[in-house]
Amino acid sequence: MLDIRVELRPVKHVVVLGYDERSPRNLLYCALTYGVNRLFWVDGYLMCIEVYEESFKREMDDGVFFVSHVCYARYPEYQKVIEIERGAQLPVVNASDMRVFRAILESILAAEEGVPGARS
Repeated sequence: MLDIRVELRPVKHVVVLGYDERSPRNLLYCALTYGVNRLFWVDGYLMCIEVYEESFKREMDDGVFFVSHVCYARYPEYQKVIEIERGAQLPVVNASDMRVFRAILESILAAEEGVPGARS
């Protein structure tokens, strides 16, 4: 019998340093030229999330996960792959059932609407 201790530490604190709503076309082209390898789709929104390597270390050390920037666009229908131009494609992950991505999107949308008490 193995003596294994498992500790679960789900993300509890995310800090988003910047966010912008973009047109789908501009978001897709920017992601492609920036070298992003995938986008995320959450409940009708396409999201490009920029995270620096240092963020993972900070999360382990401090328990805070820093997201450098989130660009998002209304994108009603989920597609596994989106073709941008001339055969250039980006895969899209349906992250609607992932708590951290939902929380980030909900917080940004609430802040954009000026909702008092929006998660921050």
